[in-house]
Amino acid sequence: MISIIVSSRKPDVLSAFIANVNETIGVPFEIIPIENSKGALGICRAYNQGASNARYDILCFSHEDVEFETRNWGRNVMKHLSNERIGLIGVAGGDTKGWVPSSWSSSIFPSEVSLIQHHGVGQPPERIVRTGYPGSTAVARPVACVDGVWMCTRKDVFNKVRFDEATFPGFHAYDIDYSLQVSAHYEVCVVFDIMLCHFSPGSFNTEWLLNAIRLSDKWSHKLPHSVRTLERRDLVNQHWTSMRIFIKKLRDLGFGKLYTMKQLLKYSNTKYFHLKHFLHFCKMVMTYDPQRTD
Repeated sequence: MISIIVSSRKPDVLSAFIANVNETIGVPFEIIPIENSKGALGICRAYNQGASNARYDILCFSHEDVEFETRNWGRNVMKHLSNERIGLIGVAGGDTKGWVPSSWSSSIFPSEVSLIQHHGVGQPPERIVRTGYPGSTAVARPVACVDGVWMCTRKDVFNKVRFDEATFPGFHAYDIDYSLQVSAHYEVCVVFDIMLCHFSPGSFNTEWLLNAIRLSDKWSHKLPHSVRTLERRDLVNQHWTSMRIFIKKLRDLGFGKLYTMKQLLKYSNTKYFHLKHFLHFCKMVMTYDPQRTD
């Protein structure tokens, strides 16, 4: 039996979600909608509130703008989480999370993904099935963190690990943070026997980037974190590849040179420091023009 917690902003979208769950889940369930049309509650607070009121032992945290394609997917959730080594499952996630602020998707390491993603008006949906374990037949594959579009855990895990509403009062970074918390005690996995369709693309805006920085600062003592055994050269490569993306994002979003340089200095102060790379990004901070297209 599954309790599904949803932070809801659009009643019509929620109604469609409930109808789809009722048609596809295949096990007894309850939906706990947290009315949040004005965004007054951060998603961490909404999820903590909903989970605290849940009746069942399996907790599912889901965006409301999804549609399940897999029939009887609830049975698969219950089967995965009956394995007490597994504490959290999702349908997309990254094998490695670096220290430089980023999404869950690594710039150079594999991701585990099994979903249908819409990219916006006028663009066709994309069915994405991607893995860093091409020879594996396992339907649950370990990751460092999962995407928050849909993730499930058990109540005993939630009783140990709650969403950090103090650090993340908004709507970003909660999924990576929760994954990292859970991974201290359990395996975090992406599952390949549940397919859903996500109707909206992610929003990588200023608020997202500031929360990514907040997450990196919180977990500076643990990052990088990976489920793989990695060579130092791989981690150095990932660090500076992520730095390029990070610096470009800061400048594209309108952050000034001084603030961007401070971020470069902070995240360069690591055992992966490389003088040539550092000087290159110093130059990039000072000369990069977001308006240029050449």
